[in-house]
Amino acid sequence: MSGWVVTTALALLLAACGQQAEEPTGMDRAADPQVAETESPDGVKIRYEERGNGRTALVLVHCWACNRSFWKSQFDAFQDQYRVVAMDLGGHGESGSNRRLWRIAALAEDVKAVADQLQLDRIILVGHSMGGPVSLEAARLMPGRVLGVVAVDTLHDADFEYPPGQLEQMVTAFETDFHGTMSGVFQGMSGQYLTPDLKDFIVTESLNTRPDAAVALLRNFDQLDLPEMFRQAGVPIRAINAAPGPSTLPTDIEGNRQLADFDAVLMEQVGHFLQLEQPEAFNQLLRGYVDALNQSAAQD
Repeated sequence: MSGWVVTTALALLLAACGQQAEEPTGMDRAADPQVAETESPDGVKIRYEERGNGRTALVLVHCWACNRSFWKSQFDAFQDQYRVVAMDLGGHGESGSNRRLWRIAALAEDVKAVADQLQLDRIILVGHSMGGPVSLEAARLMPGRVLGVVAVDTLHDADFEYPPGQLEQMVTAFETDFHGTMSGVFQGMSGQYLTPDLKDFIVTESLNTRPDAAVALLRNFDQLDLPEMFRQAGVPIRAINAAPGPSTLPTDIEGNRQLADFDAVLMEQVGHFLQLEQPEAFNQLLRGYVDALNQSAAQD
């Protein structure tokens, strides 16, 4: 499977033992006048918000230990042309946490529950980090309704495998000191391109994730058959990934193309949180992919 969220931070993990950040003043949540709630099949309440009235919906799927507020700049940029929807996946943000089994498949059911509630039938899924595999599974669950998946610093290499014991080491660190490990990992993953306020925002929001959900999802990462998820998604997959660097991964474009209709563009001078670090440049690339997927579907 791809080393989207965990591998990026593994080198930082053993030294990570920071303190919980204060609530930032420079990064408020997006205003949410159209916030609502639905229920996933297993009874977990899922909070979501929407903007815009376009025929095609952009459904924004956040990363592990994040929430819908990480898409603030995308709401503002795309609501003029598209119906923009973002939810807090179960165990994250303002959504419920009464789930018995925390799995990527259950998070994909959260996405489908929101799409069903809003009766969306022309969907482009945009998934950051863990949101990439979640989006692939959600596309499989909604055949004929999803026009494509846009991965954001994720789905780098479908054939990636964790070295033996590496993922378990990270799980143990979170079980031993959830807050300290989370703070250190996300401070490191935020990289050199974020302002101090944005770094504090990322850390503060990550610490609001339910610990047992976060740890269980980490364990599930290594159980995914990502090549099969590529194949079964049944839609074009596009990626906006960070160019490879000290804390970012290379993207195997040709290898991924053996599994699906795949393409990728790489952003320079960004870390893992592209949509926060360079929102204008990121939105321009995202609009290119989204418009192309939307136009291609309209011609079919």
